[in-house]
Amino acid sequence: MPLFFRKRKPSEEARKRLEYQMCLAKEAGADDILDISKCELSEIPFGAFATCKVLQKKVLIVHTNHLTSLLPKSCSLLSLATIKVLDLHDNQLTALPDDLGQLTALQVLNVERNQLMQLPRSIGNLTQLQTLNVKDNKLKELPDTVGELRSLRTLNISGNEIQRLPQMLAHVRTLEMLSLDASAMVYPPREVCGAGTAAILQFLCKESGLEYYPPSQYLLPILEQDGIENSRDSPDGPTDRFSREELEWQNRFSDYEKRKEQKMLEKLEFERRLELGQREHTQLLQQSSSQKDEILQTVKEEQSRLEQGLSEHQRHLNAERQRLQEQLKQTEQNISSRIQKLLQDNQRQKKSSEILKSLENERIRMEQLMSITQEETESLRRRDVASAMQQMLTESCKNRLIQMAYESQRQNLVQQACSRARCRRLRSRHSR
Repeated sequence: MPLFFRKRKPSEEARKRLEYQMCLAKEAGADDILDISKCELSEIPFGAFATCKVLQKKVLIVHTNHLTSLLPKSCSLLSLATIKVLDLHDNQLTALPDDLGQLTALQVLNVERNQLMQLPRSIGNLTQLQTLNVKDNKLKELPDTVGELRSLRTLNISGNEIQRLPQMLAHVRTLEMLSLDASAMVYPPREVCGAGTAAILQFLCKESGLEYYPPSQYLLPILEQDGIENSRDSPDGPTDRFSREELEWQNRFSDYEKRKEQKMLEKLEFERRLELGQREHTQLLQQSSSQKDEILQTVKEEQSRLEQGLSEHQRHLNAERQRLQEQLKQTEQNISSRIQKLLQDNQRQKKSSEILKSLENERIRMEQLMSITQEETESLRRRDVASAMQQMLTESCKNRLIQMAYESQRQNLVQQACSRARCRRLRSRHSR
């Protein structure tokens, strides 16, 4: 056996079968059988041990897989304490657990077509084992403890490398059928082995110093000891009870095969419906994909149209912004020219103030001249006053006219900022 190996990954069909069988075993009213055969297992799953322990399964079928070990890590063999039938044929087992003897309820052990090199010595603790099939393995000998299998009825060791049988096998008085390769045997001799099971047991008993009796004489006490309570309640004898029990097991296996076939048909029907549903789902996905493509194409066209409209709107906004900038620039130029005119008007107003001041100075000078003589002054004052008053009135009128013109011009300038037409009228009036 290689130290390192890659676990085989079960196929999808095998994985579905395992899930189906595990669910089937957990259903309400399920029988005592857990069948996980043909699931391409490299080890027995933990869930199988838990199911056997919790639901107290009595039959565990794990044949036709890739098992290299019966007991994976973190699992206990005591989880299979209620198992009576353990079918492991057609696997790759190289050894059985050393504590196999803990399966004290085991009655049938089938490890045919594996790669077993030896059997554990604890196999002698399987006191209820009735059938042991180790055909087509690599065994070279049987442990002496097989002599402790006091209920063993069928033993098949053919297809191995065994040449000698242990003398302790003579203590198995219930053995009815022993299958081996007589031509390869050394002990007992091939002639004895070719004569059948009874001849082999007689030879071993003689070699061990025991008296040989037919298995039927030892089978009755064993059956009475194993099922004493049932035999007390039953009006029939132990042989009839054993026959009924064997017939019951056969019927149960037959019913199980029928149920298995029925479940297989149901599984095939379920898989057919599942495949049909998947096909419909695939068609729906394809339709959805085509609709999705159409929607995406529509969205792309709409997005392209929106982008085109947005670009056109952006161009329009740019043109409008340029137009507003030109208008703003023109307005700023107009305001600058109007401000320049206002400054010029202010200068004119300053000149008018200087004229008024000079007039005032002239008036003062004239008043001083008028004080030369009272009479002259009076007469001059009167004349000057009249003249000055007239002149002042004239100047005042002029100043008032200038001031009114200035005010009118300033108002015109302000109104021109609001309306060009009104500005033109005010300018024409001012020029007049």
